[in-house]
Order: sequence, then structure tokens, then C-alpha cells
Amino acid sequence: MIIERAQKQSPYERIGIDRVEKPRHITELKPDYQKAMDIRGNPTTVCPCSSEIWNLKTIFNKDDGTIELYFTDMECAQCGTLATAPTPEGSTLEG
Repeated sequence: MIIERAQKQSPYERIGIDRVEKPRHITELKPDYQKAMDIRGNPTTVCPCSSEIWNLKTIFNKDDGTIELYFTDMECAQCGTLATAPTPEGSTLEG
């Protein structure tokens, strides 16, 4: 089962980084778009490729650095799949 396999993988393995690999700058960590999908619609926290790391746009509070706003469109950091970010319970989205 995909979920069981993801739980047994280390965080490095989930995003496709080999532990013995030389550290890379964040700008070099680009998704491999060959298997990317568009699964937007239902909010999710885990990509079908089993990655739990997402690229999304945010606005930070200038005073305390907390996330003030974020866009619900996000991209998997490993495969490039587009997905919908979860929102806090009770929140509403304006369309």
C-alpha cells in the first residue's frame, strides 16, 4: 500500500534525496515533472508520489513572522503534481 511505504521511508527518501548525496542549494531542488498530475479540488497533505513537501505561495505577517495568508494551489516538491492545500476547519474560500 502506498501509505504504508511512505511511512517506512525517511524524510530524505520521500523527497528523492539520497542521504549520502552531497547537500544542494534549495534552488537546485526542482521537481521532476515527467509524472506530474493535476489533482486540484479536494484538499490533501500527501501527494500520490508519497511526498509531504509542497511548494506554495504565502504572505508572512511583518510583525511576528507567522503565515498571514497562503494560496491554496500548491505544487509537490518532488514530482510537480498540482494539488489543493488544506485550510483550517470552518474557513471559507472566496472564488
